[in-house]
Amino acid sequence: MERTITVSDTLYRALQREATRRQYTPDALAEEVLTQELLPQHPHVECVTGSGGSRAVIRGTRVGVDVIVGYTRAGYAPETISAELLPQLSQAQVYDALSYAHDHPEALAALEEHSAGAWQARLQARLDPAAYARLTGTSPDA
Repeated sequence: MERTITVSDTLYRALQREATRRQYTPDALAEEVLTQELLPQHPHVECVTGSGGSRAVIRGTRVGVDVIVGYTRAGYAPETISAELLPQLSQAQVYDALSYAHDHPEALAALEEHSAGAWQARLQARLDPAAYARLTGTSPDA
């Protein structure tokens, strides 16, 4: 369905100049610019706010982007995630979540904060070496 947008003469001339420079038609350039600015870059991901704060999830589900990233870090392929681990998700949703994670590394801060390595570091900082060794089953000298 085609729609008409009215712009000022000045804006249209600027659009024509840029379209000529890029070897586009003015309509094609306007379509590209409006698509980039108005459509979501990650159509399958939304941010929801809950009691624990904001979290990126697959739109219409409770599956977090961090969960999908966690599975890939554990060695699962995106195809396996959508086919076997989270069959309610399509491959497009899984790949979009991974793309979102790449574009928004700050969204994965909680994942890093709760990793096993981070917990071990916190324990080691709070406990004396003997207590840490008893708790983790390691040598106090390690």
